Amino acid sequence: MATNKSTSLELKGMLSKKHICNFIAKKWIIDKKDENGKDISFTSYGNQCDLVTSTISKIASDEGYNIPINTLIKILRKEEMTLSQFFIECEREYF
Repeated sequence: MATNKSTSLELKGMLSKKHICNFIAKKWIIDKKDENGKDISFTSYGNQCDLVTSTISKIASDEGYNIPINTLIKILRKEEMTLSQFFIECEREYF
């Protein structure tokens, strides 16, 4: 019997694009302040990561975003986190 591709991606214990984006947004984007206590805008955060504002906005949206690996790597480089550490922390958050 053939499996539906979308069903196979929603297996229990598997991180989804929504989990990944929500984790990034919660940890580094939403309601974050700079060292002077000022809100960090999507534009400012995007510039720090070498990403456009619309990408940061998509990541921060409730529905998530099909985040490319190179985008994730740019964010992790800025946040000084390895890819493996990111997934370990993300899994801890959601499972």
